[in-house]
Amino acid sequence: MNFRAQVCFVLLLIASVAPNVFAQIAAEKDAHTSPVTILLSTKTDSRGAGDPLNPASDVNPSASEELKPTAVESVQKSLRAGIASVDAGRYKDGLASFEAARQLAPNSSVVYTWFGHAYLALKEYENSVKAYKQAVSLGPVSLAARRALGIAYLRLKKPEQAIPTLQEVTRLEPQDAVNHYLLAVAYDDAGQLNDATDHFLRSLGLDRNFYRSYFALAGIYAEQSRIEDAIGLLKEAIRLKPDFEEAYLALGNALSSSGNYKGAIHNYDSAIKLNPQDPIARNNLGVTYLRMGKNKEGLDAFKSAATLNQSIGEIHANLARAYLRLRNREAALAEYSALKTIDSALADVIHGEIFQARILKVRY
Repeated sequence: MNFRAQVCFVLLLIASVAPNVFAQIAAEKDAHTSPVTILLSTKTDSRGAGDPLNPASDVNPSASEELKPTAVESVQKSLRAGIASVDAGRYKDGLASFEAARQLAPNSSVVYTWFGHAYLALKEYENSVKAYKQAVSLGPVSLAARRALGIAYLRLKKPEQAIPTLQEVTRLEPQDAVNHYLLAVAYDDAGQLNDATDHFLRSLGLDRNFYRSYFALAGIYAEQSRIEDAIGLLKEAIRLKPDFEEAYLALGNALSSSGNYKGAIHNYDSAIKLNPQDPIARNNLGVTYLRMGKNKEGLDAFKSAATLNQSIGEIHANLARAYLRLRNREAALAEYSALKTIDSALADVIHGEIFQARILKVRY
């Protein structure tokens, strides 16, 4: 569990700050007692496990098996057409071209490698894994292809399968910062935080400007309650990449959890400026306002978040809590009703909070 993949939910005010690049929940204890929920970005895998990948930059578009010259020419033509389609973002057209090549060269590892790249781009991760594994079984493939297989496993939430693949890539190319970064991501997802930390640090040792390693390592430190260390790393990630929205969001969360509300608000505002359509920073901004006792400002921030996404249960829960602080039980009940169709378990929690005062007054 980690705070890089930012489809996770952080309970800053009661039990957990849910930081992952990357859809998991992370826990960071907080001494506050209010159960307002702070969220992370809805973007997938903010660590950007696929971002450093240029899927087949070193794949030679020639068939690896012995064919007649005319067949080789046809295979190369189909491969080049498919590669052009993939480069243009027309992945299904690319698949059709690669299938034409496969019909002529059914035992070509290169053809299956390109199938894997197209499926990976289409987010068909099961198919991409099958294609890459077939490529490996048929003959030599590039390190980029093996690295892509590791990424496909990560996208499938199968870090245990990704680890041996990425270990081999890192062994063969130990001076590549991206390889250490991806292996660290796999260890992180598998809960092996010491190994993850080691390889994030190795990545930074090879490339001090690799901002994603700063960001991901900050997530581990936050999980270990090393908040000040996490804050320093996030600031460095932002220095290296000033438009890194997720880093501003994570830094806001870390600062808010440490009581630096002014700094948190500044960073949430920066995240909102970079992506006005992301409801998460607005929600987190609202949480920080509530922690400051600014209930009206918090309510406005939650309303703004809800207009951007009505399907996030935690935002409705926070709206209900803000209304309760403003003594508007009717509006809180309306948010509870909306929440019942989204997250019944969380709705039960909100129901208890709405009627808590009445229950506490009962005398026997």
